[in-house]
Amino acid sequence: MSRKRNGMREINRARRRGLRPHLALAGLAAGLAVTTVSADTLAQPKDNALERQAASYIQFREDVAAIEAMPFNNAEVTREAHRRLAAHDSESLSAGWVAYAALVAADQPGFVEAVEKEIKKKANKRKGELGGADGLLSHLAQDPSYLRQLPGANDAVKAVLAMTVQDGARIAELGEAFKSQAYAMQKTSWGKQKIGSSQSRLDEAAVYGRKRGAPAAPVLARAENNGVVAPSLASAREEWAADWGAGADEGKMTEKNAQVVIDRILNLAARYSTDKLNPKIVEVYAQNTKSERCLSMAKLTLDQCIAATRTPYEEAFCLGEHGLKDVATCTGWVAGADSAS
Repeated sequence: MSRKRNGMREINRARRRGLRPHLALAGLAAGLAVTTVSADTLAQPKDNALERQAASYIQFREDVAAIEAMPFNNAEVTREAHRRLAAHDSESLSAGWVAYAALVAADQPGFVEAVEKEIKKKANKRKGELGGADGLLSHLAQDPSYLRQLPGANDAVKAVLAMTVQDGARIAELGEAFKSQAYAMQKTSWGKQKIGSSQSRLDEAAVYGRKRGAPAAPVLARAENNGVVAPSLASAREEWAADWGAGADEGKMTEKNAQVVIDRILNLAARYSTDKLNPKIVEVYAQNTKSERCLSMAKLTLDQCIAATRTPYEEAFCLGEHGLKDVATCTGWVAGADSAS
């Protein structure tokens, strides 16, 4: 009976937090099965700003997956691909990538352990040092690279770099496929047929982007232990998985500016892990200026390229080169990906 009463309390608690009862039961079952995870396994954060921002990048992943599944057998394939790829603005895509990278970092056991050790530290009044999560954030305020120096944090950096280079590989691979199809389509009647004016196609893509709306943030089965939270990305749909990309390359930081971006990612991850996030903090730290500028130029170049097209095969080349491969370059540089060379 006591277990039943505990179950009802868990359901009521979940309802107050906005969760559906069946998720609360799943969380209770997980808590009973795995003793190292607290009973609040599925408790959602005070603010899901990081997930909401990351959803912009995940929506691009979803579009890539959808385009991959489309057969090259009619002119609509390039039209649909253009609508989807042109719907992403550089600021949201760049910030979304940083936010998602922070979730990947926060999901690594080594990083969780590093944060856990930090927040266990007691305050030192004599030295004027804070303890707990506030102490960790104080160190970060004084030294943005503080987290990168912690034992275990290297696991998070490796995971982010691997995700980056592998995502870039999958996106660039689709770009190459489009360029190859551009040549093959010249041998088909539909690939060489005249299509609507370039301006009407650009306008169509713009309208599609405006009507699409903001992507929805997922409800992640966050795991909490000893005051440290991990997002449990594996609990979300496939496009949220860290191994969504292709290949097994690890990636490496070859540019000094990459360290600045990684420090921002780890800062967001640490704040997520200690439930110290809000929309303003995400806005400040989810920035990658080099990627944003690169993505903005890629979007401009894609529009210019589409403006010069008259047939589907010409569109295919533009989309492969500027809608896909350029995007892989703009995000891949952080991890020294081949696509960024």
